[in-house]
Amino acid sequence: MNRKTKIALTALAGVASASAALGQVDVDGVITVDNAYGFGFGSATGMTTSSYYGGIRNVLAAEITNGLPTLYTAGTANVGNGYRNLGVGPELYDLNAIPASDYMYLVAWSDDTSYQGAIASFTVGSTTISTNPGVGWEVFATGIDRDSNIAGDTLTNSAADIALINSQIVLANAMGGGAGTSVGWVDENGLLPDGSPGTGALVFGDDNTGGAGGTHPFGAINGIDSTGQWMWYNEDPATIANPFLAGPEGSDGHHEFLIFRIPVAAIPAPGSAPLLALAGLATLRRRR
Repeated sequence: MNRKTKIALTALAGVASASAALGQVDVDGVITVDNAYGFGFGSATGMTTSSYYGGIRNVLAAEITNGLPTLYTAGTANVGNGYRNLGVGPELYDLNAIPASDYMYLVAWSDDTSYQGAIASFTVGSTTISTNPGVGWEVFATGIDRDSNIAGDTLTNSAADIALINSQIVLANAMGGGAGTSVGWVDENGLLPDGSPGTGALVFGDDNTGGAGGTHPFGAINGIDSTGQWMWYNEDPATIANPFLAGPEGSDGHHEFLIFRIPVAAIPAPGSAPLLALAGLATLRRRR
């Protein structure tokens, strides 16, 4: 794919642009998930029906991996049923003048069979951020079972679905999740934002070179940086060696649906340095 994917993420820092002065950014990204997802931007307490894009249901393997990314536009998803990218592969988002936000969220769930995982790549200018460890990604396992094979389980931008997602974001912020959840937002070390242990951990698997690492069977996904890695949640790292392979975790997958988030960086004013320090590093410093 010969175009750059652009996004204003916190883990990245921003690139100066005229729209930044207005508190808006132009956003592109390439995402695919085994099996279903939606993504969007919002505050620490959630998203709105106009800032969430989804949901996408990938029922067949070809809908996850095959071909060049397919452009997803506002209105593509049907409320209540979501959108099936039939036999094509990853989705390309080309979103203009997105209001500045605190977080980018990726909401994901699987069919609880075979494999599961999410992989994505975003770029601001010439700098790319992908699904990788060490850049600020966190996950909350809601413990609310959703199945990608059931159209009605799709989390779309309906008011009811956004209210459900936001209620779980607020619960994660409070570290108030009960049994069957991750308690709150957990990182790759299974730690909550206050440094205490949660339940389970954020995990990263194969990179996007076609199976290096042995956790996922797919080849390279078009439009996603080769260093990007498959990402998911492991409900029990002590006993489950490969959380991308369905089976050991039980009938609800890994307490899915899952909500991943990464903080969105402030966009510098025109004329400032082209890149800021990675926000993920700032997050790590705050935890120390």
